Amino acid sequence: MKIVLISNYLNHHQVPFCEKMIEKCDDFCFIATESNESQGYQSPIVKDFVLHYDYLSEKSQAVSKIKDADVVIIGASPNDVLELRIKTGKLTFLYSERLFKKGVWRRFIPRTRKAIYNRAIKYKNCNNFYVLCASAYLPYDLSLLGFTKDKFYKWGYFPETKKYSDLEKINNTKPVVSMLWAGRFIGWKHPEIPILIAKKLKTDGYRFELKMIGDGLCRGKIEKLIRKYGLSNNVKLLGSLSPDEVRKNMEQSDIYLFTSDRNEGWGAVLNESMNSACAVVANKAIGSVPFLIKDGENGLVYNGRITDLYNKVKFLFDNAEKRKEIGKNAYRLITDLWNSDMAAGRLIELADKLSEGEMSVDLYEQGPCSKADIIKG
Repeated sequence: MKIVLISNYLNHHQVPFCEKMIEKCDDFCFIATESNESQGYQSPIVKDFVLHYDYLSEKSQAVSKIKDADVVIIGASPNDVLELRIKTGKLTFLYSERLFKKGVWRRFIPRTRKAIYNRAIKYKNCNNFYVLCASAYLPYDLSLLGFTKDKFYKWGYFPETKKYSDLEKINNTKPVVSMLWAGRFIGWKHPEIPILIAKKLKTDGYRFELKMIGDGLCRGKIEKLIRKYGLSNNVKLLGSLSPDEVRKNMEQSDIYLFTSDRNEGWGAVLNESMNSACAVVANKAIGSVPFLIKDGENGLVYNGRITDLYNKVKFLFDNAEKRKEIGKNAYRLITDLWNSDMAAGRLIELADKLSEGEMSVDLYEQGPCSKADIIKG
């Protein structure tokens, strides 16, 4: 089977899935529609399975791949790429996060409606067109535009999955509870929220440390809050770190705080922190949360309010054994189900069935390529 994945550029979260696809199918190619440099990346990922749609020297080969492939998965790309593929009549998946991150009311804006029409609505009745949902809330957005649920399959991002011989050796390195937050210091990721949680923990007499990884426009505000609340001995700002360094910090942390709002389409740090056996407390509005977290079993989900978040964090502080159990269950979810190996194998099986002409294939009860329900949010 010949399979093509198209996106704006190859990032480190996509590499594990691509490498598994190379192992499992006859012919795999990643087509980048933009250069890494245009996104501000100084060190592009160079792989021999990548073609560049925007390079004159490679465009004709890329177009041939798009036309000839048995299956094409289309993420960020110009609309002419999607139209070119749909016209072949062969199996095509749209790979997308949620459409209305800033509110479903935006579907009434003419310009937005037109853009989404050209991206998805015009193909909703095509028998060769399906959707890989990189957000649990994408089916709801599309249902508002006339899509039926038989088109939706669970998907996401599949960063590197690590396996540890002894889970007891990670997340258990210090006498105080260690919390971690990682991301860009920008408004919709809400780096101020962990500081407010730390303030409350200190007031209530808990011993803890909070490490925050990242940088951005809000860093100055965070530094002021740390001084204002007298948290310099509890909170450490580590700045920007490499992916490997972020994972090492996850492995040394008991609790991971994921505080983004609905603008977080997926959030691959959830995969990574769960894989690191952290007990994660995450906002329900984040796209990956309904797919990955079963509340109270392999993570805790809060309703977006700081009071609810604090109560969930406090529960983990007060129940050390439950905290460890949640972390272990999170680890098992990623290593057993939500990983690049499982995703690649299932995608090939799903594509094979859909290519045979079955209109609605339901192969799996949960995990990648299982049917995605319509969740309002």
